[in-house]
Amino acid sequence: MLLTRNEFSRPGTKLQPLRGVVIHWVANPGSSAQANRNFFENRKLGKTGYGSAHYIIGLAGEVIRCLPESEMGYHVGSTTYTDDALRRLSSYPNNCTIGIECCHIDWDGRMTDETYDALVDLTVDLLRRHNLDENDLWLHKEVVGWKDCHRWFVNNPGEWAKFKQIVSAKLKGEDDQMLKQELEQLKKQVEELQNLAKMKEIPEWAKEAVDAAVQKGLVHNPEGGSYDFYRFVTIMHRKGII
Repeated sequence: MLLTRNEFSRPGTKLQPLRGVVIHWVANPGSSAQANRNFFENRKLGKTGYGSAHYIIGLAGEVIRCLPESEMGYHVGSTTYTDDALRRLSSYPNNCTIGIECCHIDWDGRMTDETYDALVDLTVDLLRRHNLDENDLWLHKEVVGWKDCHRWFVNNPGEWAKFKQIVSAKLKGEDDQMLKQELEQLKKQVEELQNLAKMKEIPEWAKEAVDAAVQKGLVHNPEGGSYDFYRFVTIMHRKGII
């Protein structure tokens, strides 16, 4: 559902290296993600000014992508920017940020649970893929200084802090899970090598690495391993993996 290339909502300008993800509200209670996407599309007619975002999250948690992540959107245009945005983003933050619009149920900006959960998941995915963290999340107001967007988070700063904590915990939790999976795979490789042709004694050049592997719990019975096993463990130790 990408927008049509046009001057007003999808200029096709290449996005600079990503420095932030900006959270918005659509400012139209009860409207759907599709309706808001169509609003951005119709800007191509040149009658409603400039504006767009990369993603829109609907009331049921559906996510519509309006722009490629490699292209710039018009979601934080302003004549003025906060000092923090100028320092950490750029003099024109549209060129280095991704924008997410959130549908909501009332003028306070309250989101459904489905919208909120989808926002967490999308944000975590974006931050991870672009090597960013929760400190690179922004509200529209934090970028421009004057707009109450996303209104729910702007008027409830505790909720914004909580949202970033949830994102942080999920980022770190998933990182821990990935590390655990990698260690399990490493353990499997060690066991496979250990079952090859066995040596009577641990080679002198491999003892330090084998001791480290035992301490990490990767090896339980280090004696009687193969040459390839001891060589593999030594290489992993020298690289600082074990």
